[in-house]
Amino acid sequence: MNYKLSIAVALLPMLVACGGGGDDSSGTGGEDRGNTNTNTGGNSLLTEDRTRPAAGTYSTAAAPIRDNGANPFPNEGPQQINATRVASWPGLRYGDFLLSNNPWNASASTYEDRYQSIELNPQGDDVQAIIDWDWGASADTNGSVFNTKSYPEVIYGTKSAAERSGTFQETGLPAEHYNMPSWSIEYSYWYEGRRSDSLSGGGTDSEFNIAIESFYHDSCDIRRTGADTDNQVMEVMVWLKHDQRLPSGDSPHPTPFTTSDGRVYDVYPKSSNFGYIAYVAQEDRASGTVMYSEILNDAKDNAAVYGVYEIKDTDCLANILMGTEIWHGAGTFTLSNYKINRTY
Repeated sequence: MNYKLSIAVALLPMLVACGGGGDDSSGTGGEDRGNTNTNTGGNSLLTEDRTRPAAGTYSTAAAPIRDNGANPFPNEGPQQINATRVASWPGLRYGDFLLSNNPWNASASTYEDRYQSIELNPQGDDVQAIIDWDWGASADTNGSVFNTKSYPEVIYGTKSAAERSGTFQETGLPAEHYNMPSWSIEYSYWYEGRRSDSLSGGGTDSEFNIAIESFYHDSCDIRRTGADTDNQVMEVMVWLKHDQRLPSGDSPHPTPFTTSDGRVYDVYPKSSNFGYIAYVAQEDRASGTVMYSEILNDAKDNAAVYGVYEIKDTDCLANILMGTEIWHGAGTFTLSNYKINRTY
């Protein structure tokens, strides 16, 4: 479903999420700090009601579709980025979530007809999030063929001052690590990799992962500025699906991490970026549960073993993001039956 946006839209700043993915021959990876959104204190997140909810388990809602706050984009989409429009704004809102295109490294593609589209599809009492793309063949890449082009994502919590799925009372985020609830994530997805419509040589494969990730900041007053005032300190990823591409950086740690439900993850720390760590599921599962708090706690408790940043008790978990890092090719990703549980 290649939607071509014909309405002229002013080019807005790209909203950054993640570039921490595949085996990057340049030795980079982790967060690309190109976000020009700022949170300078006038709308401080710390001024909102941060009363901890009563004890119990709270689960997210995946419906209804909500107003995205901007015309001419319909609330259910599609919203498309392409060679002439790379802004994530405004995204699509549904239930407790915000779906964003997030083409944070779009300039890495040289394919003139590249596109990426997000759309919401009501299904009874739920809403599916659909992402469709064609970033060109592997030959259509500036620099390393492993350069991530984008991370279209479902946002829960606060990613930046301009990208929030809800307030603290609605999401429980941002929250200091010591004061966090216990998190688990239930998911079900479908995907298809396709040959790009590009006529370029050099490869016809489609490479992407499916991953959950979170960012920690040194304060619950979240600042993602792309400058020295950015207060992000740690990025934790969980890869649910991968092909040949694996996290950039070092080989996996000799000892995998196993959560209480028996699921095993290879742990990829990154010595060149001690603020990044990835947990790669040894078995791809298109549906299941992620014991997310156990992974976050392992990243904190074993930081010295992995050689990564030690998350402090007062560091603030800002968000939980779910999406796909795309390297090249075309494909479709559909997220359904997605639920985040928080227990106090």
